[in-house]
Amino acid sequence: MLIVSLSCMLLVFSTVAAAQTRYIQPTAEIPMRSGQGRDYKILAIVANGDAVTMLEEDEAWAKVVTEDGIEGWILKRYLSREKPLDSLVATLKEENSELLGQIESLREQNEELQTSNTALKETVANNREQLDSAAAKYDRLINETADVVGIKTNLTESRKEITRLQQQIGSVTAENKRLKASRNIKWFLAGGGTFIAGCTIGAMARKSKKHKSSLY
Repeated sequence: MLIVSLSCMLLVFSTVAAAQTRYIQPTAEIPMRSGQGRDYKILAIVANGDAVTMLEEDEAWAKVVTEDGIEGWILKRYLSREKPLDSLVATLKEENSELLGQIESLREQNEELQTSNTALKETVANNREQLDSAAAKYDRLINETADVVGIKTNLTESRKEITRLQQQIGSVTAENKRLKASRNIKWFLAGGGTFIAGCTIGAMARKSKKHKSSLY
């Protein structure tokens, strides 16, 4: 009894295939039946190129399920692992159209990149000109600053010299005033002495005349 059970299990496992995708070969429409035989009820008609999923196989028959979910039996000779030629052509055309679209998109992106690259080159050139102009202005400013520093130093020295000369002039002016005042005093004293001497001489002369008069 155990041997019979094991034999049945092996038979079931040998007839059950892993679920695989199969395609209807180029032919007329194929009926899908509820069992293995022409006497079973037709559940659906599978058209050329339709994809079905094979659940299991038993000699000439295969149990499949359509993309709509209908499950039934179909003759294995109408199934193929490869897509039909017209389906492959349609797929290739679709892929080719997608590739053409990608190529066109890449071409547009390339043109945009070239435009951006040209704009970047112009920007770089403009920035380089501005940088050169700024460098020239900086050099000129450095030179002008050096001149300003020299002028400021000379101005400071000149101010110091002017202050020194002003001090000397002040000293000379004060000395000149002192000398002038001293000279005026001397002249005044000299004039006063002369006046006094004249008055003295005059007084003496008048006394002398009076004395002589009294003698006569």
